[in-house]
Parts: sequence; structure tokens; C-alpha cells
Amino acid sequence: MFIKRKNWLIGAAAATTLAASAAVWSMGPGGGDHDPGRMLTHMADKLDLTAAQQASVEELMSASREANQADRQRLQVLRQQLQAMRGDFDADKAQGIADEIGQITSRMVFQTSKTWSGVYQLLDAEQRAELDNLMARREAHRGKPHKAGGQAPE
Repeated sequence: MFIKRKNWLIGAAAATTLAASAAVWSMGPGGGDHDPGRMLTHMADKLDLTAAQQASVEELMSASREANQADRQRLQVLRQQLQAMRGDFDADKAQGIADEIGQITSRMVFQTSKTWSGVYQLLDAEQRAELDNLMARREAHRGKPHKAGGQAPE
């Protein structure tokens, strides 16, 4: 029982890390969207997903993207409003925008966490262990400079 709970907590922590990353990314300077197809291909390869698992993961990710679409668009508008205030800063208006960004980010973090929890539930024990390992390695390299090709220095 303790091991199941520990594994679930590790998975939840990994999902939360991904959720937080997605939320921070969504508030970045703007620009292009990440490629969910590439992420799914990477997951399928690294975790050896079955065709049924791939289809279920794709469905979960698609539903999450759709649920977050309006929020992503609103974040873009809010970022533009904040940038437009550079020359004529209005503290009350900026605080209102920041508060709304916080609410949107909260919804997006929840949605992403919910999605990754669903993905985690689709995995068997071996796949969960590999995902936990991948997430631990990713966390260990977070914030470290990378060499060309995306590899963290040894």
C-alpha cells in the first residue's frame, strides 16, 4: 500500500511539474505553440506505448488543448496589454491584468495536472516507473545550460 501511494505521489509530482512548466511557458514572451504530436511521438517511443494507449493519450491531450484554447488566447491579449503600458503605466490596471493572469494560470495548471494524471493512469507499472525516471532526470537538468543538440552537460 505504501509503495502504491509513493508511486502515485511521484507521478502526481511529475504531473504537477509538467503542469507548472506548461503554465509558465504559456505566459512567456509569446510566439509559436509547442508540438503535441512530437511530444506524443516522444512519449510513445520512450514509454513503449501501445496503439490503444497512444490513442487515449492523444485524446486526453486534444481535450486539454481545446479546454485551454480560450485561456491561451486571453493570455496573449493580457500580455499585449501589459506591454502596451510600458510608456504609460497604470498600477491599478496592471494589477487587475496580473490578477486575471493568475486566475487563468490556475485553471491551466489544474487542466494540465488533470490531463497528466489521466495519462499516468493509462500506463502500466513499468511505464510509470520509466516516466518517473524521465521526469526525475528532467528535473535534475532544469535550469542548467545545455550543449548544442539539447543535451545537458555532464
